[in-house]
Amino acid sequence: MTVKKLLLIGLMATLAACSSENQSVSEPTVAAVDSTPGLADGAYALISVDVTEDGEVSSYLRDQMKIYSQDRFMFAFYNDLTDKVDAGTGYTHWVDGVLVETPIANQDGGLKDLSFDLTITPTEAGFTQSLKGMKYGERSVNMVEQWKTLSTETTIFDGLWQLESRSSEADDWTDFVEMKLIGGGHFIFFQSLLADGEAVKHFGFGSLQVDPAGHVVETGITSSIEGQAGSVFTLNMQMIDDNHMSQSFEMNGAVVTQTYVRI
Repeated sequence: MTVKKLLLIGLMATLAACSSENQSVSEPTVAAVDSTPGLADGAYALISVDVTEDGEVSSYLRDQMKIYSQDRFMFAFYNDLTDKVDAGTGYTHWVDGVLVETPIANQDGGLKDLSFDLTITPTEAGFTQSLKGMKYGERSVNMVEQWKTLSTETTIFDGLWQLESRSSEADDWTDFVEMKLIGGGHFIFFQSLLADGEAVKHFGFGSLQVDPAGHVVETGITSSIEGQAGSVFTLNMQMIDDNHMSQSFEMNGAVVTQTYVRI
């Protein structure tokens, strides 16, 4: 088994062990911030990943995006090695120049008592992210990820949003759960639902712009939903108040309306 496969499977197992069915979460107590290096809020695309184990380095690529916005993060990609969605979100804070990520949810549900210390080094293209001593079983590896900046633009919709309600005449899905992070002129979402009694999990990410008429235009880059990559969607997105947002769009000739709460 390759280092790449062991790493990804090990990381998935770690997150899965901490997940629960309920994706509603509360914000953890955050330690005092000692220093804040210059990593701008924005959207970033993964360039490469280097994994070192026992002095041996293995490099690989994957189509992945990550957004940092308002002390929140989200990433998502399709893991070809495990043949499933791999996504996560949570809070960030800085301690002694180290970025601490506290995941609160992944594609399987809520998470708790989990954190990662990341060394962030700005580069000309974006930043390098280093994680030492990543453990899976009795093995330990070091990871270095290279990221490039896509955009640091802002909109009034920036933030981490959790689905609060959904109405649709386009489908009869149930147990629909979704989280969405907007920032850096881009978006990422991951969701789970029951369709015809079958559990389904999806993710997607792409660019986001507000047109002169005030409509939000999302252009898909990558998604596990067929037909969304490369497609352009116009949403009627509105801020209800500082902590609530709604979005409406057409699907299969019918209107879908979703409301979100900021977390």
